[in-house]
Amino acid sequence: MTRYRPHAVLILLMLTQTACTSWQPMATPSPPQFVAEEVATMIAVERPDRVRVTERDGTELVLEYPWVQADELVETVEEVSVRVPLGDIFRLEVRRFSVRRTAWAVAVTSVVAFLSDVFTR
Repeated sequence: MTRYRPHAVLILLMLTQTACTSWQPMATPSPPQFVAEEVATMIAVERPDRVRVTERDGTELVLEYPWVQADELVETVEEVSVRVPLGDIFRLEVRRFSVRRTAWAVAVTSVVAFLSDVFTR
């Protein structure tokens, strides 16, 4: 049983790393006339690596290193541009550190490590 312990610990660590962040809303613009200002300000101030955009029709997109150009949120990957009109944005989210999820991940990892140690002796 102990020969699998390093593998189990590695898998557990990899799984807990995803628990440290979560998609958190940036802005939920309601009147379309304020969308451009809110999104442009947020992108300029926070400079997020990724944003998840939900359009008014329910379409979800994840844009990497986005910027605002005129009245569109833009991403360019390998010379292909993805453009989302700011007026079509229903929800805008970024990945941020989550204290609650991290605390749960640490607690579960500690219990599993303790039980693993107890039952393999």
